[in-house]
Amino acid sequence: MASVSKTGSGHEEDLFDERGIPYDEPSKLDDLTHREVLTLYQESGQNLLFAKQQQWHTLGAFTIISALIYGLTRLNVDDDKFVDFLFFGSMLFAIFAVTLLIFLQFWQINEKKKMQAMVQDFSPRTQWFRKQKSRTESDVHRYIILFMFMAYVAFVEIALLRSLWNIPELS
Repeated sequence: MASVSKTGSGHEEDLFDERGIPYDEPSKLDDLTHREVLTLYQESGQNLLFAKQQQWHTLGAFTIISALIYGLTRLNVDDDKFVDFLFFGSMLFAIFAVTLLIFLQFWQINEKKKMQAMVQDFSPRTQWFRKQKSRTESDVHRYIILFMFMAYVAFVEIALLRSLWNIPELS
């Protein structure tokens, strides 16, 4: 594929400096459009960070709720209906937590897609820097973290249910 070079020789290597980084060329967008795209890009970045924070907050809230359920059950071992309510309520909270984690993951995926589309309008140099991080590796890392989040919810829920089953007064 032929390319236009800085020197006009038509060689691909003429598009890069001695470090292999593309020469700094402005994006093809007009200033107003460039500012609009940059604003949207920044908003997507903020949304991405917000969704990640919400995943961590979901885990924290689930942990606190699980501890509260355990404590309330221990304090009310004589009230079978209340303990049953908490028992099934804990399962419901676990389902909600996993569902919320998945929803937040999809929100992050959508924000990443928007950002990848927007970066196509940035300068070649900016695009080159963005390509230095493997997209596949990032996706694998994101899904491993999501799996670990869901495994944490499952393990806490299993531990909670097992402890509730083993309350001597309920047996």
